[in-house]
Parts: sequence; C-alpha cells; structure tokens
Amino acid sequence: MNSIFQFLYKNLHHIVFVALEVVCFVLLFSYNSFQGSIYLSTANRATARLVSSKDRVTSYFGLAEKNRDLVAQNAQLQQRILELEAAASMHHLDSLAHIETMEQIHRTGYNIISAQVVDKSINKTNNYLTIDKGEADGVKPDMGIMGVNGIVGVVYKCSKHYSLVLPILNSKSSVSCKVLGSDYFGYLRWEGGDARYAMVYDLPRYTTVEIGDTIVTSGNSTFFPSGLPVGTVEEKLPSTDGLYVTLKVMLSTEFARLEHVFIMGKMDAEEYAILQESLNPKKKKKKN
Repeated sequence: MNSIFQFLYKNLHHIVFVALEVVCFVLLFSYNSFQGSIYLSTANRATARLVSSKDRVTSYFGLAEKNRDLVAQNAQLQQRILELEAAASMHHLDSLAHIETMEQIHRTGYNIISAQVVDKSINKTNNYLTIDKGEADGVKPDMGIMGVNGIVGVVYKCSKHYSLVLPILNSKSSVSCKVLGSDYFGYLRWEGGDARYAMVYDLPRYTTVEIGDTIVTSGNSTFFPSGLPVGTVEEKLPSTDGLYVTLKVMLSTEFARLEHVFIMGKMDAEEYAILQESLNPKKKKKKN
C-alpha cells in the first residue's frame, strides 16, 4: 500500500497534468461545434477501420469452412452435369422409354465425392497424391480423379480414410483421350520434366488437329466419362513411322496448386470388370 502512495506522490504532477488535459479536451469538443465535428468524424473513421479489420480477420478464419462448402457444391454440380450429358446423348428415345432412359443414366452414370489433397509430389518420375477420403467414404481403386479444371489421375490404393492416387504425372499412367469434336483417340503419357505438359501418342495422322485445340477424355475406360478436359494442343509432331501424330499438350490441371479434387466412381464398374474378365478368364491354380 505504501508503494502505491509513494508512486502517486512522486508522479502527482504528471497525474494532475494528464487529468487537466482530459478535462480540457472534453470541454473543447463538448462546447465547440467545429472541434466536436472533427472529433466525431475521426472517431467514426477509426471505429470503421477497427470493425473492418475485425471482419477481415473473422472472414479469413472462416475461409476453410467456406471452401469445403464450395467443393461439396461443385461435386453436386459435376454429377448433375454428367447426368444431363447422359440424358442429352439419349434424346432420340421416345417418351414411352423415359423411365428406362433414366434407369440407364443411373446405371451408366458416376457418383462424385469431393476430397482434399493432403500430400503430393510433382517433380519425380513417378509422382503420387494422397487424398483424405478412403474405403469408409466409398472410395475404391481404379476410380477416376478430377480437379476443378481437368483430370488428375486414378485411385491406386485405399485405406479406411485415405487414398493413394496415381496422377497423370506418373510414367505408369496412360489415359485414353481424343481431340474435342473428333472420334479418333490416342493415349496421354507424361515423359517427366515440366509438370505443365504431357504427350498424346498414337493419334491417327489423318485426324484434324490444330494448335490450341482442346484434348478431352475419350470415354474408353471406366475411369472417366467422355469429354472431360485434359489440356490444349501446344505442338504437333509427326511420329517416326508417319502413321500417327504426336501432340504436346498443356495440361488443364495445374498440379502445383492442386488442393481440391473430385472422385468419380462409375456405378456399374464391377459389372463392367466382370464382363471384361470373362473375355480373358484367369487360369485357376491346380490344387496339389
């Protein structure tokens, strides 16, 4: 207690000075309209800046949740687009076959699940991605992976809550694709190096293709439906035998900035796999 009194006694002059200054400012701004208006406008600006800063900070910490909501909405929109494209492709059916058509759309459609990339590599010969969805979320090997702007790769392995993805930036990856508007298809391969580019091989030489044309998936697999963006043609190169054309393609997916993806599961993939296996049945091992 004595220390407090000693502090007040030593600083009495300063305390009285500050108190008088406060009284003077109160009297100045209270009884002079000009000074009062300046005080109010300054205080309002300061308050507005403080509130604006608070809103920006609050908005920043809420971005993660907003991003999750947007990704979920995008997944729903992607599935709706695929359903509409399937319906458009069957528009020639008469009204009596409407129910059968809808059932076929469902059977040959794709389920779409949104996911987030939790780990990735893009500068190796064989790159991989890890996403935060697994078997518990309905993810299985051989499901296609798409980004916001184009295809990403295929699910390679799954655990309960995570999946390993084989991206198109992997020497083992091969995706069937075609020039938009053409029925001739080749396959996409990444030759290493720049993650922005890949090559399309085995495209027939009589295929009409120009620099800047869009490359899309051909639909000749259960991984991806037809028409998903792959990239744009940067360069056209003849093959050594002269029968095919090789294309250098700028990929639509920017892997360096890839954060959110969509998992595309073909609803009848198991039925398709069984049918394909019947063409090349595996030999049963003889029992000893």
